[in-house]
Amino acid sequence: MASDSNSKNNQFRVVLPVIFTFGASLVFFQGNAHADNANVTANTAVTTTQTSDNQQSSNYQNANVALMTAQAVQTHAAEQTANTDPNKGAVDISAENAQNVANAPAVDTQPNVSTNQISNTQADPENGTASTTVSGTGNINTNGLSARNVQFLESIHQGAVDGWKQFGVLPSLTGAQAIIESGWGQSALTTQGHNLFGIKGSYNGQSVTMPTYEYYDGRYVQINDAFRAYPSNYESIVDHGRFLKENSRYSNLIGQKDYQTVTRLIRQDGYATDPQYTNTLNRVIRQYNLTAWDQEAFNDNINTGHIDNVSVQGNNLKVEGWHATNNYDQSMHHFIILLDGNTKQELYRQEVPGTYRQDVQNVYPNAKISGWGGFSLTVPNSANFAGKAIQVVSRYTKNTNGEPNGGDDLWFNSVNLNTNAGYLDNFNIDAATNTLNISGWHATDQSAGKDHHFIILYDATKNRELGRYEVNSAIRNDVAKVYNVYNAGKSGFNLQVNISPALIGDNIQVISRYSNAANGEGNYVDYWFAPKTFNANQSYLDKVEISDNQVHVSGWQAADASVKEQNHFVILYDATTHQEIARKQVNNVSRPDVQRAYPNIANAGKSGFDVTFDFNRAAYAGHQLQVISRYSDANSGEGNRTDAWFAPTTVPSNNQGFLDSFVVKNGEVTVTGWQAADQSYNQKNHFVILYDATTHREIARQQVTNLDRPDVQKAYPSIYNSAKSGFKAAFKLDSSLIGHEIQVVSRYSDANNGEGNRTDFWFNAIKLQRLY
Repeated sequence: MASDSNSKNNQFRVVLPVIFTFGASLVFFQGNAHADNANVTANTAVTTTQTSDNQQSSNYQNANVALMTAQAVQTHAAEQTANTDPNKGAVDISAENAQNVANAPAVDTQPNVSTNQISNTQADPENGTASTTVSGTGNINTNGLSARNVQFLESIHQGAVDGWKQFGVLPSLTGAQAIIESGWGQSALTTQGHNLFGIKGSYNGQSVTMPTYEYYDGRYVQINDAFRAYPSNYESIVDHGRFLKENSRYSNLIGQKDYQTVTRLIRQDGYATDPQYTNTLNRVIRQYNLTAWDQEAFNDNINTGHIDNVSVQGNNLKVEGWHATNNYDQSMHHFIILLDGNTKQELYRQEVPGTYRQDVQNVYPNAKISGWGGFSLTVPNSANFAGKAIQVVSRYTKNTNGEPNGGDDLWFNSVNLNTNAGYLDNFNIDAATNTLNISGWHATDQSAGKDHHFIILYDATKNRELGRYEVNSAIRNDVAKVYNVYNAGKSGFNLQVNISPALIGDNIQVISRYSNAANGEGNYVDYWFAPKTFNANQSYLDKVEISDNQVHVSGWQAADASVKEQNHFVILYDATTHQEIARKQVNNVSRPDVQRAYPNIANAGKSGFDVTFDFNRAAYAGHQLQVISRYSDANSGEGNRTDAWFAPTTVPSNNQGFLDSFVVKNGEVTVTGWQAADQSYNQKNHFVILYDATTHREIARQQVTNLDRPDVQKAYPSIYNSAKSGFKAAFKLDSSLIGHEIQVVSRYSDANNGEGNRTDFWFNAIKLQRLY
């Protein structure tokens, strides 16, 4: 039968293979995940968290954890005695599990965290003849190259050969340029956008912005510019051929088969300014025998193709691509066969109708079939495909059952259907409901055949499971729009967990698990979200009122630790002497305003305190008084505790005085007056000092006994010693003092010599006129 490259027999039939048992294996993926974090700001309070050994720990929490571990920690089902059914409301952490975790020691290991792993949808032919043999580098010389550089050559092989077929650009030239200009695929442009040649602009609307230098006004200026971003190195290589073909300055090298001619012409045409560019290209071509790719491209035997898409879309597996070959006639049938890429076990085969591809027809106009070699296959997804590396085989054959008979096979590289992605929308305490609210999504191809969706709470500090709860997966159309994954449209989850002490202080992780077993074991796939520590501690001191005999304080402390440290104390502390004055255990007061401001702290709605202490103001006059709010797990207020230290307040003190008389007679001065001072409570020694203000020297001092002064008490009833604040003292005078300014100082001191801690009252200076 005569060949017809533009027509195709549209009859097709479905041939189902033998069904093989699929034994799912445990797969963990680690990396970055996202978990929401309550964003709280500190107020003026000074907060610390302390344990019984007096070591302080930071309240800072990092929500963006990216920790890699060699293997995941396997969790095991723990017997639950409390509510574990989310359909009945908020679930509980069993007392047994909570106690087991509390008794377990902390483990010094990094938490296991999953990363969003997305399937690779690029699949090129393994055995094509008019395209690259992607499974290798062809007949070029790779001796001495690193594995990374060999992989780079494999990634550009097909594009270099196709560049000749489509645009007449010699493959050896393309390969050498790619090696030199991308630094073996390690340039920033290549790693970020698969742009091997620095071509500016966009490719199918995609670009990457990079710094570059442009020549302006006689000097080079660094600017940020857009460069084309490609899905893979293949597209960059082919686009390079198109670039040379469409730019007329390079028309003289199109179709040239001698590499030395081509490398001379491209330098001559102005592609590069380096005078050694041609020699560099020739050296690379010779060193790696890149002319082997030229010979491959000159071969007229065509058997090539491309997979445009292998992905899960909803509940279906979608396969699209094309296969062009010279070994074809119209009596043949076109089959697409799906294999397990690892075992080569056949999973599915189906005869497909031709889907016309004008783009393929344009490139391979002389092939027996090219334009009608397009195909599109939709297969119901099942556990048979989940998690596997799917290898597509395109086959032209005369047999109606799809077995080989004439025609060609084209084996494409495998594509892994192992997307495993997730996100936590909410992982926060809700003070209003006293629950830990968890919501998010987990989309994975491997959920096929695993009908039980569990949310597991895991203590990463102790490596212990806190509880597992089977949830009903929720509709997530937003996820389905982004991810072509088996269960993306129904990948959501929501769970409320009643607050338990077991949730506080340690690294708590959420694990989403799909399992084929009702207890969550069996075959399963997990997504481990980033851990979070619930240890928020916020506070504010609303009021400190100090009177002669009382201190009244009010404020609030909202702390997650209050869940396990349930004894609330307010402490008065003398920051001057570093001694505790008093402490009282308090009942928390409702604070809806705090709950509105900090809805994600466990006790925010009932975090207030209002307490009055008996207090001798005079005993602490002038001292720095500090209020501490404390949650403790001990009835005494010690043990494990979480404190909020508020900014200190100075205890008011009053110091008043008056000099009643200054009488000079017979070479002696007699002084009388009074000094009423709160500090005299602790400074019992009363001195009167005579001071020469002219020479700034003390003349004499005398310890006195305080005298009754009911008049002072009447004027200053709130000062500690006002009723007995009077003094009288007499000092001998020397004639050398005549004409000097003499000053009287009244002093209370805690030292017998009048030094130490002291409170002075300096009276106005008086000029000494005479001694008699």
